[in-house]
Amino acid sequence: MRLGELAMKELFPRRGLPNVIHKLENGDAVTIVYFGGSNTRSEGYRVMTAEWLREQYPKADIRCINAGISGTGSDLGCARLEMDVLRHQPDLVFVEFVGNDGGVSESKMRIEGIVRQIRKRSRFIDILFVYTLKERDVAGFQAGQYQKGAIMQEEVAEYYGIPSIHLGIAVSHLVSEGKLIFTSGADEPISGAVVFTHDSIHPTIPDGHRIYSNTITRSFEKIRELRGGLPKFEHNWPQELLVPGNPWEYAAMLPLDSHAHFSAGWSYMMPDDSDLVREYNWLFPGIWRAVDPGEALTVQFTGTHIGLFDIGGPNSGRLKVTVDGGKPFLVDRFTLYNDHNRNQYVYLPELPNGKHTVRFEIDSDKTDKAAVFEASGNERSLEHVRQHPDWYKQTVIQLGRLLLVQPPL
Repeated sequence: MRLGELAMKELFPRRGLPNVIHKLENGDAVTIVYFGGSNTRSEGYRVMTAEWLREQYPKADIRCINAGISGTGSDLGCARLEMDVLRHQPDLVFVEFVGNDGGVSESKMRIEGIVRQIRKRSRFIDILFVYTLKERDVAGFQAGQYQKGAIMQEEVAEYYGIPSIHLGIAVSHLVSEGKLIFTSGADEPISGAVVFTHDSIHPTIPDGHRIYSNTITRSFEKIRELRGGLPKFEHNWPQELLVPGNPWEYAAMLPLDSHAHFSAGWSYMMPDDSDLVREYNWLFPGIWRAVDPGEALTVQFTGTHIGLFDIGGPNSGRLKVTVDGGKPFLVDRFTLYNDHNRNQYVYLPELPNGKHTVRFEIDSDKTDKAAVFEASGNERSLEHVRQHPDWYKQTVIQLGRLLLVQPPL
């Protein structure tokens, strides 16, 4: 273990989890929502901690909700909170976005937006921040430094009294002791060491995620001890924002058909119409699809942010966007990850709070998709282009939801 690691704490209990623990100990019905990205969506720490809680509290009726969506951060999280979290009336919400937020400065605002939406719904809902890590973060932990994104989210946790768990502490200790190989492409176990990931990001199941789970359950036990039999507790919800002017508590994910005007070439596809829609039916009840350049949709709204939650793939095109009649700019819905279909999303740059008209039009010019893969050094994806050139020549746009941030004027 290195000197810098000795001073680091994995748990900051703050005001704890008094309400969910009270209900668990009473054998009541409890709903826990796990809210985050791919590490939450996978059958890893989420499943393991749920099993542990059921073993600890056999008389409680524990319902667990998987609200993880791979490749998504707290900006989409703010918008989908009502649909994916709050409608389940949770007693506890795990929040896991530090990995996908990547330390961007806006993360603090968005995490505060999530907290304030939850507190607005009920000040008796407990919240727990969990911070995962990537291989690039290990050196910082060994030098006694938390990752930048976690430090920003800790400001929110401290302001609102939310407990937080740094999952990287135990992992970095094991790396320093030679008991853990952070990344190995080998499927075979390595003698004397745990292989933590195969891709530098996502822990292996069960071994890697077991380390995360053990850290969480160990921390839960400490929070439980500190609670000391407290009754129900009304959490802090200060009227003054941590980040002045923060609009993100007013984010929402909305159906497109009630907020957008579509040109004639768009079609609304249901699960019975397409394998793709059936595959993504867990995210979208249906998908708006257009294939030809010039097809457009127009949205009029009042607020600061507008975005689209969509499906990208080899056939994706790009959008020519006009805001309030200004100069058009391009938003490409093809990315370096689109050698296969995947859920994705985009927000336009922040706008002054007010009324806006935004037009999205499929652009006639096409992205050089092979060049995108070539620039990233992705030979596997380049081979996919060579095998399926007709897929990559298309300009398809496939939209699932509208994203808006609409603070009061």
